Amino acid sequence: MKMRAFLLLIAAVSVAGCQTEGGSVTEKVLADFGLREQPEGYVSGSDKVFQELDTVGKTEMKRLNAQGRNGEIKFQEDGLRGSYFKEVRVYEDFMPLDAKAAGHLVDQDRGYVGTIEYRYRVYRGASKPTRAEAAAVTADTPTDAEGRETLRYTFTSGGTWNGAKGEKAAN
Repeated sequence: MKMRAFLLLIAAVSVAGCQTEGGSVTEKVLADFGLREQPEGYVSGSDKVFQELDTVGKTEMKRLNAQGRNGEIKFQEDGLRGSYFKEVRVYEDFMPLDAKAAGHLVDQDRGYVGTIEYRYRVYRGASKPTRAEAAAVTADTPTDAEGRETLRYTFTSGGTWNGAKGEKAAN
């Protein structure tokens, strides 16, 4: 009899522990999967991550511009002679694209993944006869070349960015 009363007490505590303001755990899971209407004020984990992507984009755009400030030295043939010039990508804008649960990726078993698309313009420096002279020149002439780059970021299960650099995503 004592054992039966104990089991009933455990069952009652378990059921009561699963009840929350917004309904039962089952109702919340069904809402997460879109099978039931979400309660007022409900914010999913991927929604939190999507809101965080704006902060990540601003931070990462500064990092990308600082990382690429030295640019790339290229050689341009001009008949029998040639010249060197510097090209620099300047990231000008970004757009958060997606935020979703990480699922079962190789390095993660839970958390979220967010993707951001960055737009950049290519700037060019003056042509110089040597590589060293081209490297010393500031690339400040805008070209018609523009591009986009999509990077993927990882977030914890709580929706917090770990601060790691983004990985290039397949376009």
